[in-house]
Amino acid sequence: MRQMGPFITIVFVFLLVVTPVAMAADGVEETPYYSDRFVFQGGEVDDLVLVILNFNRGQVGPKPYGEFFGALFHKGRWSYLEGNDLYPYRAGDLRNIQSSYYARVTGAAASGFKLRYDGGDHTFDLACAPMRTLDTSHVGPTLKSSVSSAEAWLRVRGNVYWGRMIHEPLVWTGFHGLKKYRGLFEAYHRFYLTTAAGREVYFYQNKSDRVKFLSQYDLVDTFQPEGGVMVTAGGVIDRFPQPIALRIVLMARSFLSFFPVPERWEVDASPLGTFSLWSRGQAEKGWFLGGYHLIAIEGILKTGAAEERVWGLAEYIP
Repeated sequence: MRQMGPFITIVFVFLLVVTPVAMAADGVEETPYYSDRFVFQGGEVDDLVLVILNFNRGQVGPKPYGEFFGALFHKGRWSYLEGNDLYPYRAGDLRNIQSSYYARVTGAAASGFKLRYDGGDHTFDLACAPMRTLDTSHVGPTLKSSVSSAEAWLRVRGNVYWGRMIHEPLVWTGFHGLKKYRGLFEAYHRFYLTTAAGREVYFYQNKSDRVKFLSQYDLVDTFQPEGGVMVTAGGVIDRFPQPIALRIVLMARSFLSFFPVPERWEVDASPLGTFSLWSRGQAEKGWFLGGYHLIAIEGILKTGAAEERVWGLAEYIP
């Protein structure tokens, strides 16, 4: 299926330092669309904690706007955070993340971020060390993105959880965040994984037709069909092998969906090994012909006869 919901809930977002300025067909400078995603993965698989926070912003005519999306996986269940909506954005530089109704970000990649959410049933603080860039797989004349990570901690409900935080900023000139782009993602998977030995693994696969998508919209760039990186315990960064051998082992139909959702996968990540992954619980934003799914992940990395526990976050769009 090729339905795309609100861009806030599905775009993965990355780092940019210098932003190109593009000119629209009428000679007017286009305002780029900015997005910053933060993903926290706790360091304990048996007491898994996950946080995802998106801060997106753009401009419609002369009016700037912000979008916020957040979710928390804690004590075995997903909770969507309040304020997952549009909010007024102060005039000024859209490169800067301004606070939404309940969420605030301070700091920078070079010095480390501090985030606070305080709304509804949830209040938490999240902070990280200076970021290390791992991947810059999406770089074009109008689209810039990358993936960075750092050690981090989360304080929620009186408990402190240590783990890692991923930062994914993106800048896309010509893209309009409030528009629904059919065909941007199709059979889309993205995984953020941590292993018991301290490895970090990030990879994605998108089976949309890039040529057809670009021909339908006035855009120069779109995302690459697949990619990712593997970081060993020693800090060595390797590209995820392509083509990505991702096999869905089990599909199940959720209560609110008109389509099945994956619950088990096998992924060949040679020479690192083979991942056997399964869902520990999902949350969905559903639409009639499509949807967006957050999935808490547990699994095993098999390398020869050795096995290593794996956990993290997955996203899925039909």
